[in-house]
Amino acid sequence: MVDGLGQLYTIEGVAAGILMVFTAYLVISSTTVITPQDIHIIDLQLEQLGNDALAILDTPDSLGEKSLLQRQIENDGGNAFGENFSRIINSKVNPLEVDNLKFSAILYYRDISSGNTLSIPINNSATYLREKAVKVKRWVYVNPVPPCSNPFGLNTRNQTVLVEVLLWRG
Repeated sequence: MVDGLGQLYTIEGVAAGILMVFTAYLVISSTTVITPQDIHIIDLQLEQLGNDALAILDTPDSLGEKSLLQRQIENDGGNAFGENFSRIINSKVNPLEVDNLKFSAILYYRDISSGNTLSIPINNSATYLREKAVKVKRWVYVNPVPPCSNPFGLNTRNQTVLVEVLLWRG
């Protein structure tokens, strides 16, 4: 027979074994974290692409000139904006490949006579359905004084308008 000291060592060994197994289970189960981080990275890349495209369109060719985006808002009504923006966002390194990004753009401005903020669609792009989309914005300084055609009916004064683009993979 085993005396009281032997029984104590046996109980201590079993308790230590259970404690080690339980600790190993906690360590293994707590370090397995599943996060859908790839989705956030894709959204950030899409948002950066949209911001870069708006920055390219809003950068003047030389000092003292208006940017392409300013001229398109003041004179074109959005047709050239749709073509240029689509070409920029769907371009790839290989000129034979194109991406399948879709967008919808809206112009926001303040009407000085009524004091209301008005919104006008800039282009006739695809309609946003249920795909995951990101929103990019750019403030653009415009001054639609004659000889500008002023297709959006902006007040003929110096003003800043908001160009907002909803961008998604189609």
